[in-house]
Amino acid sequence: MAPPIFCVTSSSVASTSASKLDDQIQSEHAHRRFFIGPMPQKVLSTPEELKRQNKRKHIFTRTGSSDTTDEELTQIIKIHARSFFLRQGGREEDWGENEEQTTREEMYRRWKESEWGVALRRLRGQEAKPNKQPNNWIGGSFEIGNIVGINIMDEADSLSRVSTRNSQLSAPIIPLESALEPLGPSSHGSLATEQQTFVTAPSMSTEHPQVQTQASSASPISQNSLSPINCEHRNSRAPSPSSSTALLRPATSRKHDSDPSHNPLESTRRPIMKLPSFSRTNESTHKIKKTVHYNLSPVESNSSLPPTSPTTVLERTGTDVSGTSAGAMSISAMDVQQINWGDTVMRDRMLVRIYSTETVNMFSSFDESVHRVTHDLKYEDWGEFLVVWRMDRIEIYENYTIPGKEWVTGHKHLSYIIPLKSTRTRLFLYCFVDLTFCITCSPTTRRFNPVKAKWTIHSAKEGSNIFIFKPKCRSRASDWIWRLWKHRGGTLPPTVEIRNPRLDSKLKIDMPTVESIHIYKIFSKDNLIALSVQSLRAVPDWKYAIERQLAEGDVLQLCWRQGSYLDWIWLDDDVDGRPRDWAVLCGLALKQTTTPVHLELRVAQHHSEFVHRKDGARLGEPPSIEGYVDHVKPNTHVKQALYLATHDGNLFVLNPSRAHPPTPLGATLQPIETDVGYAYTLRKSEVKRGIQQLLDANGVVDLRSILVVRRAVHPTMQPTHNLREHDDASYLNVGETLAVSQSDQEDIGGEEGLNRSENQRELRMKRSFELLLENGHILRFETFSCMFTNEWVEKLQALVNYWRVKHRIDAKEEMKLAQGYRPPVTPHIYAETDRTMYAEPPVDPSSTLPALGSLFNWCVLDGCKPIAKSGKVFMRQGLHGQYRLVDLVLASERLIHFRISPKSVIHRSMRKKIDLVDAYVCSGYLGAQVLPVGQFNPTENNVPRRYQDGLETDDAEEDRLFVIWYRKTSAEEGSGDSSTRSGADLDIPPLSAKRKFVIFRTRSRLERDAWCWALSSTIEKAVRARKEREHRLRERGRLMDL
Repeated sequence: MAPPIFCVTSSSVASTSASKLDDQIQSEHAHRRFFIGPMPQKVLSTPEELKRQNKRKHIFTRTGSSDTTDEELTQIIKIHARSFFLRQGGREEDWGENEEQTTREEMYRRWKESEWGVALRRLRGQEAKPNKQPNNWIGGSFEIGNIVGINIMDEADSLSRVSTRNSQLSAPIIPLESALEPLGPSSHGSLATEQQTFVTAPSMSTEHPQVQTQASSASPISQNSLSPINCEHRNSRAPSPSSSTALLRPATSRKHDSDPSHNPLESTRRPIMKLPSFSRTNESTHKIKKTVHYNLSPVESNSSLPPTSPTTVLERTGTDVSGTSAGAMSISAMDVQQINWGDTVMRDRMLVRIYSTETVNMFSSFDESVHRVTHDLKYEDWGEFLVVWRMDRIEIYENYTIPGKEWVTGHKHLSYIIPLKSTRTRLFLYCFVDLTFCITCSPTTRRFNPVKAKWTIHSAKEGSNIFIFKPKCRSRASDWIWRLWKHRGGTLPPTVEIRNPRLDSKLKIDMPTVESIHIYKIFSKDNLIALSVQSLRAVPDWKYAIERQLAEGDVLQLCWRQGSYLDWIWLDDDVDGRPRDWAVLCGLALKQTTTPVHLELRVAQHHSEFVHRKDGARLGEPPSIEGYVDHVKPNTHVKQALYLATHDGNLFVLNPSRAHPPTPLGATLQPIETDVGYAYTLRKSEVKRGIQQLLDANGVVDLRSILVVRRAVHPTMQPTHNLREHDDASYLNVGETLAVSQSDQEDIGGEEGLNRSENQRELRMKRSFELLLENGHILRFETFSCMFTNEWVEKLQALVNYWRVKHRIDAKEEMKLAQGYRPPVTPHIYAETDRTMYAEPPVDPSSTLPALGSLFNWCVLDGCKPIAKSGKVFMRQGLHGQYRLVDLVLASERLIHFRISPKSVIHRSMRKKIDLVDAYVCSGYLGAQVLPVGQFNPTENNVPRRYQDGLETDDAEEDRLFVIWYRKTSAEEGSGDSSTRSGADLDIPPLSAKRKFVIFRTRSRLERDAWCWALSSTIEKAVRARKEREHRLRERGRLMDL
């Protein structure tokens, strides 16, 4: 007999108090950022300017007295006073009104005496000295979002993460009936009707209580059938009569929950699910397979009710079928909305490529691998079509080539028809990376029958057509595949398996035999995560492998995985805002490829902010920096004002007029609402500010190309150096320890400090720092004062040290992940003391690859950083251009590329940026078909390659290619704010709109997969930010009446 599974009660979960948060949580997930040096006074608004700006925004702020000018600051201090009190050594039980008032006064006093507190009050004229000459620079260095030692963004973010972590660890298993919803708007589609026997028509609504009473008087459940999960609720203080029967989490409240038609006796009915039974195999504790059995057997019917006549049964339509045996099978597990015959089921604009063959070939499967070896296929170029699913056919429309013909005919040109009811029509998943799907069918023709006054469709007996569809959104593609798969008779598997790669365990859930809408409730994302957490807690390594990561702020999420590609399940609604109840189950339709697709429960990791050095020491990511400097040109020694900002291992160079500097706390005069809401708004504004910096950047310097950051050593700048690159161990000790001299402290900065100095040339040298690059060039920058120069050198050198080590570690991790689908390029042979040689283990496609989550991190989905993804790739503009090495940056619907030149000091930004609003991304063999004839040879041998960071790869060229089709959009449309524009003014491009495409080639297949996933996620968010426009885009164009 399998050992019981013990559950951890919610009392063992750590407290959610912000004062009890571990410091490690805040440091590892906090995107800290510092502004170095003073700020030009002109970038800060005066009280009069703020008053005018607020009036334009309809915000009325009082700025007349000293008590109201710091309204924002006062509210922030009030919110975070308790946290400040505890950080200063206070005890939680001592907190009271007196302590709160004292703490708030102390925090305000410290802010007033700080450098920026004095500067802002002087700017507002409260403490202005009449004899003091006006200064063009104000303030000093500060941490963004920090006030008297507390970063309000990190405090709120840490509290939110711990709250989410605790909700997953202590997710309750509540009665099923409280989580189920009515099937339709009427009472006949309610849960009471659904629980009757699926034989005859439902009785009248007045007889429902009688059925419910008999259902509640069913035989009691055996005590031995209780699972440990149910025991936890059975021993609670207020047990529910049916608390031992359900495995569903609480459902979110919906507007029909308060419907007066809801039966008050529903909670007393016998639940639709019986108790689950967990079974464990005799495998080791490190590989545990669990099985959860669901029994959706219907409730016994009331024999006293008269049977319904067969005529009445056959005449049921619409919601009258709900709750019957016909309803159980006719309620397709894809949608509950009623669609009349002839209505449009789905319609979208897609990128389509059509192939044809003269042979009648019944493809058992047609995907990327089969396409690669299939010959004698005629094809047409890529084109954007309007794809419409009506009745039992798919219609493909395009624009007429003759101008004005669409106005005459009243509809678009119907180019192709795919009959869905034909036995020769097959549906396949073409590529999981792009989520392109393929339909093979017989060629069709249409003829007009004048007698019947309608069109008839005929299928040819010879030949085959192959249609490859590429929707713009990945979620929309999965919806198409799921619905077509169900329409074509796809059946759900007997079991659904959930793997946990971290614990190397599996959890199997039996599929109910009755296929109804209730399956969505069982296999919802939240319920599956809660069920997995309750089950996997019995694994011995749970506490050390999973719970430790959850304690650091991560959460558990579900994803579908094929090979080395992860597809996170993160969207619960479709592009129109309607619920996607099949968000998890739609992945079952993808299990028709040669490479298996399986469901996994992984920790949703964010961007890792620490690495381990060779000696095992932990090296955390230093905070990012930005500030104003002057660039000293090497030949003329002319100074050029610049603004430097670091983002994800890159040093971006901006024009000071478009620098978008941060605003210190207390500089704005706007009231705030709540702590979490204000901190969330502040963090989002920081992300948007960083995105604007990326879009306006003139150039970039890769921090990996910097050898040393040092203070200037010669009054006259030397343009080159002869320093060689060091290895990792010695390189981390190259940076000299900066000692602050008395002369550095005496420098008051600016022109006033130069006028007081006896040797201005030497002082300018002390104010300067230099970047020694790998290509032998030197960059020199001059700061406001010597103290700010020391700060730039220390913080920038720490960033250089971290990112050089991180990129090398990332390359090694990528080579380990690549062993899941190919052997290593350079095999490693291990020798023991007995001289026995051990080779590398063979390739295992089913390996767990727990580190794959760091490559597909959730920073891309959450948008918590300005850069979604960045890296060096080879870019080719057009068909006949040359590949050029560029530094590619993905930031909020824009793809920015900086051209890399071997002898350049700063990589300049390209003027044209790629807009992803109406873009399509395609990769692999399908993307290679874009290349002209003769430029792509799939049989060419792959030459192993080794790159500077140690990455070794021999992936084929087609596995490293991805293509982007994009269209140039206006600045107003690209902003994503459609609230100020009417629907008629939206720019809806025609199907024949001219598109550009650009070809990218990465270093490895994993890099290409990561780029494709980041691009598709960005396009998905861009589409959902423009729901009105996208709806008009799909609905534009009239259809042919057949």
